[in-house]
Amino acid sequence: MVDYILKKDIYVLMQFYIQTLSLKSVHATFNLMLLMTLTVDNKDQRLTLKKWLAKHARHKPVHYTDIAEDLGRDPASVSASLSIEQKQALRDDRPAYFVRKGPGLYQYNELCEGAIDEESVKEVRKRASEFNKVTRSKLNQAIANLSLDAFKQLAIVILTNIRARVGKDGAEVKEMDRYNNTIILTTSWLDDGGRAPVVFHVKKCGLDEKITKETILEIRGALPKYGANQGVLISNGIVDDEGREEALVPNVSTTPVHIMDKEIILHILTESKTGIRTVPVNVYLLDEDFFKDLE
Repeated sequence: MVDYILKKDIYVLMQFYIQTLSLKSVHATFNLMLLMTLTVDNKDQRLTLKKWLAKHARHKPVHYTDIAEDLGRDPASVSASLSIEQKQALRDDRPAYFVRKGPGLYQYNELCEGAIDEESVKEVRKRASEFNKVTRSKLNQAIANLSLDAFKQLAIVILTNIRARVGKDGAEVKEMDRYNNTIILTTSWLDDGGRAPVVFHVKKCGLDEKITKETILEIRGALPKYGANQGVLISNGIVDDEGREEALVPNVSTTPVHIMDKEIILHILTESKTGIRTVPVNVYLLDEDFFKDLE
């Protein structure tokens, strides 16, 4: 309803209610009309921002402060509008009217245009999501098929993504022991200057193999041997509920064990595009402006 009410119509409605309703009703109605006016204002601003991006940021990203300056708006207001649009697009399961290209940089998203209707966009996204799930399953299987030595190399790759000290060709990662499809590695975090050793318990599992709390207790018990006060499990297995409870035991005298099992490993690999390839997909959009210019 708000979409079709103009501001002058709201004013006329307010005058009508003032003449026909009680003061209490007028007050309630005024608040409603004010809310509707603000809604229209916000929509107008959103459309203005969308149109600005469509005109000036279709082919290259623009910093939001430059957008604000050109629109005569406060930069914080533009930033907030973009944030609101992103959240609303997620709720509506549709593409936002912009793509974030870097810190503060935004480019117009042509997928939001009417050349592709909402149902078509949802169908494309649904199929892409289903395809990605299949790829994720294949990635999980490929990891399960690795030898222990190959899984160690994968663990070192993962360490580079979590700010562990690795060095050239993994030179700063030391293998301390190996047994029962498990390799004990030690290194430190980049942020602490190498002062505190960290034990990485690299456990190679079968496909979706469960990991129990005994493994967590084993990791914790080995820390003094290596002079470490932190232990991290890196595994393609799945830590069960008891294991997670043991790892996160709320006891100041007990050292927690950090868990990096199947889901976290898959997330790190997909986010860093490691072990997977991305394939660009071309989506053709009707350039309505081109045809308007022909008239």
